[in-house]
Amino acid sequence: MLRWLLEPEPPGLGLDLRVGEFSLARLSDKRGKPELSACVTAPLPLDCLSFEMTQPNIVDRDALTQALRDVMAQTTAPKNQRVALTLPDTLSRISVVELPEAPRSSAETLDVLKFSLKRSMPFDASEARIAYERLPGKTPSYLTGIMHESVAVNYEEFLGELGLTVGLVLPASVSLLRMLGPTAARFLPPSADYFFINFERDYFTVCLVRNRDTPVLIRTLGMRVAGQGTAPYTEDDFVQEIIPTAIYYREKLHGTTLSRIYYRSLRPDLENVRELLEEQFETPSEPFDLSAAVASAKDLHADAALLDSVSAAAGAAVGWVA
Repeated sequence: MLRWLLEPEPPGLGLDLRVGEFSLARLSDKRGKPELSACVTAPLPLDCLSFEMTQPNIVDRDALTQALRDVMAQTTAPKNQRVALTLPDTLSRISVVELPEAPRSSAETLDVLKFSLKRSMPFDASEARIAYERLPGKTPSYLTGIMHESVAVNYEEFLGELGLTVGLVLPASVSLLRMLGPTAARFLPPSADYFFINFERDYFTVCLVRNRDTPVLIRTLGMRVAGQGTAPYTEDDFVQEIIPTAIYYREKLHGTTLSRIYYRSLRPDLENVRELLEEQFETPSEPFDLSAAVASAKDLHADAALLDSVSAAAGAAVGWVA
């Protein structure tokens, strides 16, 4: 799916950075098809990264370097390797753009999309790194992403100092959608619609995919304000967002083929997520299952919680041949 691309093939090492922790996933195809050969999730000092949309994020380079080096040693990740990086959805603006007619070249496509997105950009267009992917269907529609150039360069340069070349940068939820797509294709009919909700610690993202493989809606909500500071979203915050989303699907989009609600949660304190989803959408729900998307090596011992935490990193790494 969507990528800020430096090289054409995604690598087999995925790194997912998020508030308070990070995950690393390594894939190989020694048995003839991609499999998860190593994975780990480890804590990060809270003050080493500041996830801001419009300025470099790395605050304490030494602390981040030490944390990454320790974990890379556990996953036997060599230097001079390409890495796929996933970052919080809150650092990018993801949207679907429909054009009246298809542009004639990739350069024209980029110009037209940049013009179409200019008003919605949270910063000046000259500071934006824009990526896009043509979506299935006759109408020229594009899944687009905008990230501030300084943010992307900050991570690319830092990882380069560690001997890693960034070949791919993805928002976490887009990476998860890459993993979910083949699973949905196996179990849902071609006309099926489904929602995917990614519950991160400090935000959640709601994605609607129509006709089984065409994203049409991606919305991300971040931290809520509580007094002088911020606080994690609650179940009530989520319900306030999901009710109008369900109504929008039924009444505005005239949706009638909703077949599944997939979700991935890094918030174990939200105990009633499944019941809330099924109540609002009146549709069966099921948790995202990384093992259904990619096999694990026989000697890899990872429980469901660990697989959930590394799934965005694994999604970015899928496709590389070791």
